Amino acid sequence: MTRRLFGVTSRGIWSHLRGQGHPQPSADLVERRNVRSEQLPAQHGVELFDTSEAIAINKARLAHLASLDLALAGTRVLDVGAGPGHLAQFFVARGCDVVSADARAENIVRMHELYPEHVGYVEDVEVADFSKYGRFDVVFCYGLLYHLENPIGALRAMSAVCDRLLLLETVVVDSTRAILRLEDEYLSANQALRGLAHRPSPAWVALALNRIGFAHVYAVREPPNHPDYRYKPQNDLSTERDGHLLRAIYVASRELIANERLVPMLRESA
Repeated sequence: MTRRLFGVTSRGIWSHLRGQGHPQPSADLVERRNVRSEQLPAQHGVELFDTSEAIAINKARLAHLASLDLALAGTRVLDVGAGPGHLAQFFVARGCDVVSADARAENIVRMHELYPEHVGYVEDVEVADFSKYGRFDVVFCYGLLYHLENPIGALRAMSAVCDRLLLLETVVVDSTRAILRLEDEYLSANQALRGLAHRPSPAWVALALNRIGFAHVYAVREPPNHPDYRYKPQNDLSTERDGHLLRAIYVASRELIANERLVPMLRESA
């Protein structure tokens, strides 16, 4: 059976690799696609943020964030990839000054309908200059990085205005190497803005966050209570297993954090 991976056929790959000498590229490695003209799934709008699946994972995310016992109350927070603003209410409830940003105008419109007092702007993190909104103690970015065409550029944009913590949640590719896996996505309200996305490996996350200026990068010792976060690494380059995406949460910090709930991802040079 031919298995399709991000527009690539495994049969085409293996026939290419079995060639003798200097094999020529296979003619059918990648499907042709016109992202702007393709038909979207039946559900593709802001309603995706209110499905039972979305509600369940958000509940697990926020319960887990609370359990990390980070000093978040009263901080100034930039919420990037905010969707309609559901997750930002975690910070609002803790007296934080929150500014939300999302690249899709329909998501910000819905945010203002649901939370009229909430501050939200249409901003594409891959090209945004967030400095016009000031400085932030915390940048919160859950559920966005793996939908991006240029994740390094996005992380730099967030780092440029972040004084203390960057809280990051992403789907990952299961690899011990610092790699990105390129993916196709639809143009739905909760997917890639231009149809191309990347799944980073945990090592890629640690390497990228450190090199753009965070002296300390942590994984979480105990993941959220949701199947997407609870899996055994197999180093098999997969991004999903047993019907669940592989997700992880990271905390990047300017200063050392003494917190037994966090596990350092950086080692000292030999």
